[in-house]
Amino acid sequence: MVDAMHAVGAREQIRDRIAEIERQIDEKRYHPGPWDRLLKDARALPREEREALKEEISRVSSKLHRRDGRATRSLTTGMVAECALALLGGILILFAVHNHSNLLAIIAAGIWTMTFQPLVKIAVGYLLGVEYEYVYLYNMEPRFKMRYGDYLAAPRWARILLHLSGTIGSPLGAWLVKVCLPTDLELAIVVCLAIFWIVVAVNVASFIAALAGVRKLGPMKASASSGGSAALELREALEM
Repeated sequence: MVDAMHAVGAREQIRDRIAEIERQIDEKRYHPGPWDRLLKDARALPREEREALKEEISRVSSKLHRRDGRATRSLTTGMVAECALALLGGILILFAVHNHSNLLAIIAAGIWTMTFQPLVKIAVGYLLGVEYEYVYLYNMEPRFKMRYGDYLAAPRWARILLHLSGTIGSPLGAWLVKVCLPTDLELAIVVCLAIFWIVVAVNVASFIAALAGVRKLGPMKASASSGGSAALELREALEM
C-alpha cells in the first residue's frame, strides 16, 4: 500500500511538471533540459502510472517536436506515400525482369530499402499498442513521429522489440529485390547484396556502440537509429 501511494504521488508530481513545461512551451520560454529529466523520472514509474500519463506526455512531446516550426504532414499522407513508393518498387522489379534491366532493379532496391523500414516498424508499433502521429523530414529523409506517451507506457520488452523491428525493414527490402531477380541480372544482385550487408553492418555497429555506452556516432546520436535505440533500452534495463 505504501509503495502504491508513493507511485501515485510520484505520478502526480510528474503530471505537475508536465503542465509547467507545457505552459513554458505555449509562452515560448521553454529551454532544453527539463523534459529529458522528466522523461527519465517517468520511465522509473510502474507501468500503470506511465499509462495514466501517456496522453499528456504524447501531447507535450508533439508540441516540443513542432516548436521549431518544422514542416509536417498527416500520418495518412505519409502512409499513402510510402505504400505508393513500395508499389512503384514492385512495378519496377517487374519491368526490370521483363527488360533485363540492372538499372531498374537497382532503383527498385533503393526504393524498397527506404520504404520497408517505416512500414515494418509502424506495423509492429500498432501491434504493440504504439501509434504514430504524423510524418516529417529529418535530413531530407521522411520520418514518422510516434506518440511518445504510448511508447513510454509500453513494457520494456515491447519498446526493445519495436526498435529492433526498425532494423529489419531496410535489409529485408534489399533482400526481397535480390530474391525476385533472375540470375542474369548479376550487377543488380551484387548491388542488392551490398545494400543488405551495409545496412546490417550499420545497424549492428550502432547497437553495439550504444550498448557500450557510446551516445554519438560522429554527428548522429545513438538514439537516432533503431539499433541504437534498442541498445539504449536494453542497457537501461541491465543497469536497473
